Parts: sequence; C-alpha cells; structure tokens
Amino acid sequence: MLLANIYEEFSDFAYEKRAGQGFKISDVKLVDFYQNEKFCLQILIDSKEVRVIKNSIKCENLAKDKSFLDFLNNDFLSLYHQDDTALQKELLSLKKVMRDIMVYYKLRLKFDKAMIKDPNISILKLDENGGTLLYKINNQACVGIELFKENKMRMKIYGIENLDKKCKFFISSPAFKELSYTKNEFRLYVLE
Repeated sequence: MLLANIYEEFSDFAYEKRAGQGFKISDVKLVDFYQNEKFCLQILIDSKEVRVIKNSIKCENLAKDKSFLDFLNNDFLSLYHQDDTALQKELLSLKKVMRDIMVYYKLRLKFDKAMIKDPNISILKLDENGGTLLYKINNQACVGIELFKENKMRMKIYGIENLDKKCKFFISSPAFKELSYTKNEFRLYVLE
C-alpha cells in the first residue's frame, strides 16, 4: 500500500470519525491518578484491560507491582464496569428507611414495630428505648441500624460482612461509607 493512500485513509477517518474499512473504534478512558496532589499514574481503561501508560518516578514501583496490576485488571476493572443502578436503588431505599425512623421517633418519641414499613427491614431487637434493625439485600442481613440513647436518641448504621456480592458491593461503595461513618468514627444521627 502506498504511503499516500494511508494518509488519505487517515484523513477520511478524521473527517468522518467513525469505524469503517481498516478502522475499529473502542471506548476507552484515560485516567490520571494523583497522590497528595502530585501526579502518580496515568492509566488507560478499556472494556477488557487496564494499562499503566505513564507514571512519576515516585510511583514507578507501583506501576510495576504485579499484585497492583492484577488488582487493576480484575477487581478494579470489574467494579469500574459494574452497573450501579441497583446500588443507587438500595441506597435510596436505605435512606428512606432512615428518614422514616427519624420522622416516626420525632412524632412519637418512642420506637415500635409500626415504624417498619420496608420489607427489607427485619427486627433483631426493638423496644421503645431503641434496638437493632437489619436491612437486607438479597434476603441477607447487610446493614445494621442501631438505635440507642447517648444523652439524646441516636441512630448508627454499619455494614455487615457476608458472602453476598451485591451486599459487599453496596457496603464497600463510597456512598454507603459516606452515609455510615466520618473520617474517624461512625456517623451518629440525632433523632431528637
């Protein structure tokens, strides 16, 4: 093939920006990772693989670390391509449960079984002074909701480890972590 023909094919592709004879288009993401506000790695994410494109001298060992590269191409890639629709649905459902508990307590200043309307909630222990509720994902306890008095009535939520993948995905998500704890401790919601 003549070099002029190759230039022409590339020029045609640049105009049309679509796949055709000799060209295949892949959706990829180029991601820069910074550590302590300093460039560390640049990675390329496609549908089947993550590749380190560029790295700083400080992150050279990380870019060559076999276990890190395995993590990128297995766990990270799987999480990256996972549909988070179910996660968002469960998060909204959990927030609604929390809101219902808060409103019920503010109106009645006690707890009872009538406040539980969500089918994913089961009661481990509950009396008018507090207790423990379990929020289920895939019919397995995944989130604990603790109601207790510490000067004022409070609510705490936390993840419960189990073998269910949807539960692990949910309690490992940044959105759940933000809901359940601060940087240093559990987040406590005051109900009074």
